[in-house]
Amino acid sequence: MDARRYIVTKAMLQLGFTPGYNGFFFLRDAVLTTLRDPETLTLITKLIYAPLAKAYGTTSENVEKSIRKAAAAVWKRHGGTGKTIAVLNSEYRYSDVRPENRELISLVCHFVEQAGETFDTDVRSSV
Repeated sequence: MDARRYIVTKAMLQLGFTPGYNGFFFLRDAVLTTLRDPETLTLITKLIYAPLAKAYGTTSENVEKSIRKAAAAVWKRHGGTGKTIAVLNSEYRYSDVRPENRELISLVCHFVEQAGETFDTDVRSSV
């Protein structure tokens, strides 16, 4: 596993995401894509979901739904008091409401960038 994928995977695990959901892998790849080019979030369906669907042999709708389902599991498991919410709360004002996929990808990217600082690594340039 390369360094950037390792950092993103480790950050997602710290946030409470588990690889038991396909959405974990879709979200990880969406974060990697967004770290490479933040503009992809402006056309998320075309620039993130479609390429991931093609790579995984599924549909864009399935990619979107799987990410949503993985996020819902984290929010349900951790409620309004868990570590995931506390970490993301600095960016997301309503800890009792799960963010939309675009917001979630952005929040995870932010967390990964902070994690990169912890490792003294420029995550954006290494992605």
